[in-house]
Amino acid sequence: MPKTLDEILEELDSIPTPNFVVTKVMELVSQPNISASELTEVIEKDPNLTVRVMKLANSAYYGLPQKISTLSHAVMILGFKTVRNLVTSIYMHDAFFSSKLATDKISSDKIWWHLIATAVATESVSNAFGYINKEETFLVGMIHDLGKMVTAKLFPAYTDAIIELASNASITYHEAEEELELPDHVSIVTHLMEKWGFPEEIRVAVAFHHEPEKVEDDNLKDITYISHAADVISNILDPASAGNYALPSFNKEAWSYLGLDGPSFLSITREARGMVKKATEFFNL
Repeated sequence: MPKTLDEILEELDSIPTPNFVVTKVMELVSQPNISASELTEVIEKDPNLTVRVMKLANSAYYGLPQKISTLSHAVMILGFKTVRNLVTSIYMHDAFFSSKLATDKISSDKIWWHLIATAVATESVSNAFGYINKEETFLVGMIHDLGKMVTAKLFPAYTDAIIELASNASITYHEAEEELELPDHVSIVTHLMEKWGFPEEIRVAVAFHHEPEKVEDDNLKDITYISHAADVISNILDPASAGNYALPSFNKEAWSYLGLDGPSFLSITREARGMVKKATEFFNL
């Protein structure tokens, strides 16, 4: 018998929360008056994490003119929220993408690629739209489809059914979830974000990345519409990466809200493709 959403959410509670360092980093960055030394001190409690943050900071993606040799320098140059994103991406990879799945219908490498590609694409959309809080949209992109990975790990039979239907009917993963009336990946990741204490703007943008027009708070529309656009773009760059067998539709209201037309969308997509090629270190965590 299929599990209800409540039953699934109970099983999700068995997933450990991020460790002390990750939790503390997210907590500190959400505060208005922290110092670079405070953030550096917390991250340095985990030497392995420190090394990996430094590796990402020096990657081609950021294209810094000189090598960053200390964590404190990375915090100062990249900024608190970017470093938070690096810490979170490393945690997510290790917690959800480092072990073999019980289903062969979907690939953990492909889902990880889709998350990072969407995060990268949010920067291109943000640049075109003039949205300055790019670190927040990056975080949305990085976590928006994590629910698919959680489903594949905890409920592989559900993933098998979803992918089989999506493949046979040439529809998206999300459409297959809806047709099968299964608890969807958005509900799953939204629950985890609440459990982990993610900021409201991140939770809302993730929760509505398929239906951005349903966001009522005007202050949260920018981040949600940008995240929706980035998800569509990353699916264009690799249609099969997120378990889709059709390209997701670009929401008409989002298209209008972002002021897009054919040439501007093509330009953003090309820029995102180029940036994704520079994100090798993220894909190889």
